[in-house]
Amino acid sequence: MTPARQQVRARSGASTIRPLAADLATATLALAAALAMALLATGPARAGEGEWTLQFEPMVMTAYGHDQHVLTIHEFDLFSTVQTDDKTAVNLETDSGPAYRGEFRYTRGQWGLGLDFFWFSTTQDAADRTAAANFQGPIHQIDFEIADRSFSSFDPRQVLFYSVLEDTDLAAWTLDLYGLRTLAEKPESAIHLLFGIRFGDFDNDYRAVVGVQDVRGARLDASSNYGLMMGPMVALAGDVTRGRNTLTAHLGQSVLIGSTELTRMTREFTGPFGEDPFFVIRETFRQDQDVAIPITEFRLKWSYRLTDRLAFGAGAHTSAWWDVSVPPGIIPIIDGDEVLHENTIVFFGLLAALELSF
Repeated sequence: MTPARQQVRARSGASTIRPLAADLATATLALAAALAMALLATGPARAGEGEWTLQFEPMVMTAYGHDQHVLTIHEFDLFSTVQTDDKTAVNLETDSGPAYRGEFRYTRGQWGLGLDFFWFSTTQDAADRTAAANFQGPIHQIDFEIADRSFSSFDPRQVLFYSVLEDTDLAAWTLDLYGLRTLAEKPESAIHLLFGIRFGDFDNDYRAVVGVQDVRGARLDASSNYGLMMGPMVALAGDVTRGRNTLTAHLGQSVLIGSTELTRMTREFTGPFGEDPFFVIRETFRQDQDVAIPITEFRLKWSYRLTDRLAFGAGAHTSAWWDVSVPPGIIPIIDGDEVLHENTIVFFGLLAALELSF
């Protein structure tokens, strides 16, 4: 275990989303259970009356396209006929984790109103790295290079280390308020247009330490923290029913408009890295940036109706967040703390579904 893993750290603000989401999921499940018990005593809506629908969909979600390059390891052979520099890139790995989607909808005739939410939070990590060179060969020098900094080892006693710290995480959520219009309808199929407003947020934090064990090093803290964003959303949804089985599909497009605060702080220290390192240099970078994030999403779900009021199902949900500004200055290049980067992040999840109608 590197010294970085020994430090006790406070949780960041992004992490407060987790208990909030857990409370929301618990409250939704409790509401679903209460409604299920109440609906057992009532019949389905009569023809001409409005219908309420509650859906809850827990998922196992994975994020793709966001495994950023954060460290380059150089291994030098300085005395061969041709000097060599073998480079190895170290990337973050974004963990899979639970996600939740819920929807509450009221329809009457060809019109309807609804509320839809999506939430996902996960962590990012990379394996701890240590290395030391031997000037006698065959590797005469090893460098650990991060954004605008590099640490070198020429001797087995000079042990380089790199570690991703806690609170390197990612969180995203959306909340939609929409209207619904049925465009075409047959006894066993229908096509709907959804239109409304989307609220959302995206936060990403990166924290790491690199250096020479017990000699010196640097701690990096970089964040892309978005304020509350909002923008238009539109979608087409269709369903086909055969007996008790229903297949539904949803294709949507939205744009979240707002601003993000991009920050990076690098603090160099001397001696070991522990609970209270001795910092000697502090550099900061900040930029506020207006953003517009297009979001494309697709969902396919099969459901089986157990009763007139209760259905279970399964399916898949995917959404692409285009050109998302991510923590600045973490890629190992010169003047990395002044370089801004954007990623297109694709979320893909398998879902289970519970639906109540009344």
